[in-house]
Amino acid sequence: MTKKIMFLFLLFAYVYATTFNIFMTGIFRIPAPMVFLAPLIYFYRTDVTYFSYGKELLVFFIAALFFYLIGQADVTGFFALLIVAVCFALLFNYVIGSDLQRMNIAVGFFFGVLLLSGLIMFVDHQYNMAPIRSLLVQEEVLQAPAGISTTIFTFGYQMAALTPFLVVNAILFKKSWIINLLLFGLSLSLIFFGMQRSVLVAFAAVLGLFFLSYYKARSILIFGALFAILFVAQSSLDQFSGDKKQQNILNKSAENAKGKEERGDLMGENIQIIADYPFGLLFYGKTWNDVVQHNFVYKKGPIVITSHNAYLMFITYLGPLLGFILLILLYQKVGKVIFYAFLHIKDKKNALLVCLSCSFIAISINSFFHNEWLLATSGPTLFLYFAILQLSKIKMEDPILVEYK
Repeated sequence: MTKKIMFLFLLFAYVYATTFNIFMTGIFRIPAPMVFLAPLIYFYRTDVTYFSYGKELLVFFIAALFFYLIGQADVTGFFALLIVAVCFALLFNYVIGSDLQRMNIAVGFFFGVLLLSGLIMFVDHQYNMAPIRSLLVQEEVLQAPAGISTTIFTFGYQMAALTPFLVVNAILFKKSWIINLLLFGLSLSLIFFGMQRSVLVAFAAVLGLFFLSYYKARSILIFGALFAILFVAQSSLDQFSGDKKQQNILNKSAENAKGKEERGDLMGENIQIIADYPFGLLFYGKTWNDVVQHNFVYKKGPIVITSHNAYLMFITYLGPLLGFILLILLYQKVGKVIFYAFLHIKDKKNALLVCLSCSFIAISINSFFHNEWLLATSGPTLFLYFAILQLSKIKMEDPILVEYK
């Protein structure tokens, strides 16, 4: 019993540290993922003897080498990504292995802490949670309201992973229609009061894809019902946009319309920079600051911002050719598994795989509007990436999945 409790504690601590990007703090003098992974591998390693993530880690290494080390001379970012990615690969390969129960526990911990972060955001609207939030992430809090994160942007990245999972999970695991509606309402509330416009786009896109794949023609009725509900609720939502003291997605959109940067303008400028440097900034010996120092769109006083599009920034440094090749290599295998999951979306054995796939798609869409993504040591993306690949390996014994061997 003690051994099992220690396993649960170490696994939870690892998931917590990586999900909220806790790396090196005053408490952890060496990378936190390594602190909790080492005893997990030493005491709780499964009987798996082979390592199956060599090719994936090689692609991570090459992409990080060009993007961080050569392109930006960011030695810290380069090694941080490699450490976190290797830790995830080792965890899922040797600790989770082919044990479906351990996989379910890890997934439960992951979405559990994300839900906790969302609940803290609600409280943060009414009370100053900055001291607690700072304690939970071991960093100084910069923005509010949010959950277990230092900024609203990072919190949105968490909600991009959580919200579609809640809805899809309830549907695939045959929860009652009341629970389905409650979770749908909770997801919208997390997005609305978390002021996450990009998450709303990702959430809508993923649910649209899921409903079309799962319900097919019947999805038209669902879309109609949702539009009707939103139309009726519009008058109720308007009351939230009048009071400037209320922090929600409507007031945030109104503020941005008054002069703050718009993502479309930033992305358009970024595409122009790519056109001006078609081989990638690293081949011209330039950095982002070099090429935007005279561009008023990116200069906000002494602060230089980016286009808030992770993929465009990656291509800006590496160029379209090398950038797209590495993006394809990074997402090819996980994309293949996701495509399979949607092809067999009604197979009960694939329910969890579909849920994780929807979460990964949503968080990847969110990266079109923010800088955090698969190569940003982001706990949510890396967890989902390796969880999807490992879950597909666990299901290899299923005759339907034999093609993935």
